[in-house]
Amino acid sequence: MVTAGLRAALLLVLALLCAPALAQDSDFAPDEARLEVLFDTPDAAPRVGQMMLATLRGTYRLDIAHEDLKLRRMADLDWMRLGQDTWHEELVDGRSARVMERRIAFFPQRAGTITLLPVAHELRYVGRDGVRRTGIVRSPAVSFEVRPAPAGAEAGWLPARAVELSDHWSRDASRLTDGDSVERRVVLRVLGATPQMLPEQPPMRAPWLITFTPPETRDMQLTPAGPVTTVVWTWTLRPITGEPGVLPEVVIPWFDTGEDVAKTVRIPPGAIGYAGFTGNATDRWRSGFGGGAAPVALWLAGALAALCVSARGRSLAGGGLGKWQAMRARARARRALRRCARAGDIGGARLAAASLLAARSEAERHRLLAPLDRVLFGGETAPPAPDLSRLCRAVERAGRDPGR
Repeated sequence: MVTAGLRAALLLVLALLCAPALAQDSDFAPDEARLEVLFDTPDAAPRVGQMMLATLRGTYRLDIAHEDLKLRRMADLDWMRLGQDTWHEELVDGRSARVMERRIAFFPQRAGTITLLPVAHELRYVGRDGVRRTGIVRSPAVSFEVRPAPAGAEAGWLPARAVELSDHWSRDASRLTDGDSVERRVVLRVLGATPQMLPEQPPMRAPWLITFTPPETRDMQLTPAGPVTTVVWTWTLRPITGEPGVLPEVVIPWFDTGEDVAKTVRIPPGAIGYAGFTGNATDRWRSGFGGGAAPVALWLAGALAALCVSARGRSLAGGGLGKWQAMRARARARRALRRCARAGDIGGARLAAASLLAARSEAERHRLLAPLDRVLFGGETAPPAPDLSRLCRAVERAGRDPGR
C-alpha cells in the first residue's frame, strides 16, 4: 500500500520529469511567443522565508486580442504580485516585439531544492489569415537551492531587506498629572516581509501600572522592490501608585538578507510616573531611618522573618509551595477586588481583576476588563461606571483556580 509521503514524492518526481516537456509544449514558435521567469539575483541561495524578486517576461510577435496569465499556488513556494502588468514595444533580436512584464515576489517555505513549475500564459490572437485562435505559451521550470534559517533563529525568524522602528509618547510620561494616562505608539515598518511574518505585539505590563492594549493594525503596500509591511502597536498606560517606574527595553530580532547577518531593533525603556513623585522615592527611603532605632529594629525584624519563611519554604515540596503561594495570591486579589468594588475604586478594581485573570487568555481578559478600561481611558467621553459588584462576581468566576 502506497503511503501519503510516497505518493507525494512520486508526484514531485513526475512533475520534475514533465517540466521540460511542458516548457517545450508551446502552441507557438519561439520567435512568435516566449515566456520566462527572470530572478533579480539568479545565482543567490536564499534562506527560508527570504523574499526573492523576479520578473515574469513575455515576448510576443502576435496580434493579441486577450490574454490570461496563470501562476498557481505552490506548496513550497508562496508568491505575490507586485503591481499591474506593463506592456510596451521593444526591439528584441533586431525585430519589433510586444513585451509584457510582471513583478513577482517569491517566498520559499522550506530548505532544500525547490522547483518553480512552468507558468502558463493563454493567448487569444488573430492569425495572419484573420481567424481568431487560442494558444498557450509556457515558461521553463526553474530550480534553486534554499538555505535554512541560522541555528537558534527559528523562533523569532524575520528575514527582511530593511527594518525601521519609531517610538512616540503622547506626552512626557515621567511627569504625568495625578490620575492621567499616557499613550505609547510604536510603528514597525519592514521591507520584504508579509504581515503574518511580523512578530506579535509585545506586552507592556508592570504591577504598578494599568495597561490598556487596543487591537494592533497591520497593512501592506506593494512596491516594485517588494512588499512594505507596517504594524502599529499602541498602549494606554496609567500608573497606580504614582511612584516612578521604568518599563524594560523590548528587543526585536530580524535578519538582514542583504548583508546575510542577524540584527535587532529595540523599543527603548520608558520612565513613567507622576510629576509630584519625581525624586521623592530616595528622600522617603532616607527619612525612614531618621526616627531613631525603632524603624531600624522593625526593618531587621521583618528581614529576619522573611529569612525564616524562606528556610521553611525550602523544606516543603517545590510543587506544593508554588501552588500554596498561587492560592494565597488569588485570595489576596479576590479580597482586594471586593474591597475596591465596595468602595467604588475603579482603578483599584481594575488592577485586582487583572491580577486575578493573569492565567486567562488575552481575549477573555479584554472582554472582562473592557467596561473598566472604557471608564479609565475614555477621557471626557467615558461612559458611566459599570456595576462593580456584578463585574466582581464575573471576574471571580473566571479567576477560579482551574486545578482546584
